[in-house]
Amino acid sequence: MWAAFDSGHTPAPVDGSTNGSGTGAQTWTKQVVWNFFAQFGSNSSPSATPTTTPSTSPSPSPSGTPTGSAGRIVGGGSGRCIDVPSGSQTGGTQVQLYDCNGNTSQQWTYTSAGELRVYGNDCLDASGQGTTNGTKAIIWSCNGQPNQHWNINANGTITGAQSGLCLDATGAGTANGTLIELWTCNGGSNQQWKLG
Repeated sequence: MWAAFDSGHTPAPVDGSTNGSGTGAQTWTKQVVWNFFAQFGSNSSPSATPTTTPSTSPSPSPSGTPTGSAGRIVGGGSGRCIDVPSGSQTGGTQVQLYDCNGNTSQQWTYTSAGELRVYGNDCLDASGQGTTNGTKAIIWSCNGQPNQHWNINANGTITGAQSGLCLDATGAGTANGTLIELWTCNGGSNQQWKLG
């Protein structure tokens, strides 16, 4: 990640601010720098934890999970991809399993903010900010809310940063059209995913 800053050594401005009198404690750069160093395998916190870490920020992705490049999310139990149903770029559309085909409806980008983006500006979203079993995994315009932040875990699960629930192929289904929802993590192969 690259950010231009044409001023002194203290990154005072907050995104979009033209007032240079802000404080470094308000800048987003601390979390980005911490995520960069944390990606190298240590899950332990530093002795002085950054004071501005948002409580809803995603955990750093495990080693080997790239951020910023588009790829598929393939189900461990099905070998099928998480897919936006054909012709359904409408906000609120529930995602599904479907044969991997390389279409843009299966190209997900994991961002440094913990979003899973598709079509550039749509995010994987826990419908209605739901935090209970059966909450639909949908696409929605990216808005930065915690129900659009995801943790890519070393054990193969993808969990909602807000809910702690796992992305789950409904009913342990493996067929095309199996809907994706949130469910309590249980170690099932229908909750195992590979990005790439």
